[in-house]
Amino acid sequence: MHEQAFGTPLVTTSRVTPDTVLIADADPQRLRAAATVLTDAGYLVMQAESFGDARRRLAIARPDVLITSVRLSGYNGMHLVIGSLLALPDLVSIVTHTASDPVLQATAAGYNATFLVQPVGWHLFLGVLGHLLERRGERPRPTRARRWPRGAPSGEIGAALGVAPGTIVDLSYCGARLELTERVVDPPRLPQALALLNEGLMLRVRPVWTYGVGAAGPWLCGVELDEPDPAATRAWRALVDRALTGDQRTTSFFFSGAG
Repeated sequence: MHEQAFGTPLVTTSRVTPDTVLIADADPQRLRAAATVLTDAGYLVMQAESFGDARRRLAIARPDVLITSVRLSGYNGMHLVIGSLLALPDLVSIVTHTASDPVLQATAAGYNATFLVQPVGWHLFLGVLGHLLERRGERPRPTRARRWPRGAPSGEIGAALGVAPGTIVDLSYCGARLELTERVVDPPRLPQALALLNEGLMLRVRPVWTYGVGAAGPWLCGVELDEPDPAATRAWRALVDRALTGDQRTTSFFFSGAG
């Protein structure tokens, strides 16, 4: 899929709860391009650059959509589709390949997956995805008990993820949801610095998903704590304890990948 100029607004869909899309592709440029387009189109996007990472995210996050390349660094992305049939029977699956292949196309169809040849125009791609989700209908949203309380802070907490400024929307011991003024679509394997300047705290985190409120932002991003320094982890937990006071403890429907 080519990364196209974004001068023309892409087709977007409005949802109370955005559909979650997992993209699996070993090519970082294709992965970034797809994540950018899908985030701007209003989907909650997770990325995986390897077969193992994609399989782990399928099991934990249980997304609405899987978009996978056939070639995943020695693995076949079709096996992600096949392996998800029992656990995720309502999963919308799209398999992409760099060339037309009747055998792969027939195999994908046999497992109720859509086969697309790269590059695909983004308007066409979003149209196909929207049609598949409409045909599937509403999917029951599973609830998952959280290991740690999560809630909105009692006061504003300014934050910067890398160079993207923003604020913390909600937080727990294991992660946070950020509202940012710049798009973040880097693959989740890359740890980033989360700076809380007013708190004098710098932490290492790993982005898990992104969601664009609109093509011009703001952007929401779920991050999980990936901090090797025990002292920094203790400082973060102390901040969470101070922030979650009174009735501020709430439950967010966004998956953050952390308890």
